[in-house]
Amino acid sequence: MEQRRPLEITVISAEGLKKVKHLSKMDVYVTVKISEASSSTEQKTPVHKDGGTSPKWNHPMQFTINETLAQTNSLVISFKLICCRTFRGDKEIGEAQVPVKELLDCAGNSNSTKYVTYPVKKPSGKPKGELNFLFRFGEKTPNAVPAYPVHVNTAMNPLYPPPHYAAVPAYPPVGYPHVGFQQPVQEEYKPAPQPPPGYPPIGPGSYPPAAAGYPPAGPGFGYLPVVQPERKNNETGDGLTLDAAALVGGLLGGILLGDMVSDAAASYETGCDPYANAADYI
Repeated sequence: MEQRRPLEITVISAEGLKKVKHLSKMDVYVTVKISEASSSTEQKTPVHKDGGTSPKWNHPMQFTINETLAQTNSLVISFKLICCRTFRGDKEIGEAQVPVKELLDCAGNSNSTKYVTYPVKKPSGKPKGELNFLFRFGEKTPNAVPAYPVHVNTAMNPLYPPPHYAAVPAYPPVGYPHVGFQQPVQEEYKPAPQPPPGYPPIGPGSYPPAAAGYPPAGPGFGYLPVVQPERKNNETGDGLTLDAAALVGGLLGGILLGDMVSDAAASYETGCDPYANAADYI
């Protein structure tokens, strides 16, 4: 019977790796895979940015191994260290292969965590660097075969009587009684009841005459006529007369003043007193 067993691995760090990226520090991650004859399981750590030749992860992983195959040294754990590159694609730095039987022998009957270090080999096969990780085995669990329910043919088995199907009585017919069409009975026409005595008869002249209407509207739709205020003489018409008089007076004064200046100049040239006849202009 096969026995399955859980395996916990924590990838801690690496040291002294080959440098495959020269312009800057390497960004390194690790892929872990356990190969079996029928299937393989692979997991991956995060990328350590600028980890260089000594990256660190401390990343835990969970696996389940076939201990029967591991005891025959048929299971190997593969740790591949890869440099993450943007343009030219990722490049493998090296690989560490660990037989699961060695880990079982190292653990013995204890389920405690163990710290181990394995060499890293370049793709050419030459060792370059080391890989450090923790591991711990869990409790053994047998690979039980699931049980399926067994179908029993009750028709051929006398221990199980055949099922009895009782007849279900039918429901009575559901319907409505037949109702014929009936002509509605028309009542005889009755006149409206007469008002009780004491009320005046309804006829022409029973209502009071309508009130007198409004008086006819006068001119201007009933509004009072607007009275225009009287204009003052000094505002418009007479004001224009005063302004014109002032303008004419100014012109005449300018003409007189020009004449005085002309006369004074002429008297000065002839040797006369220029202000002798000034009173004539005043």
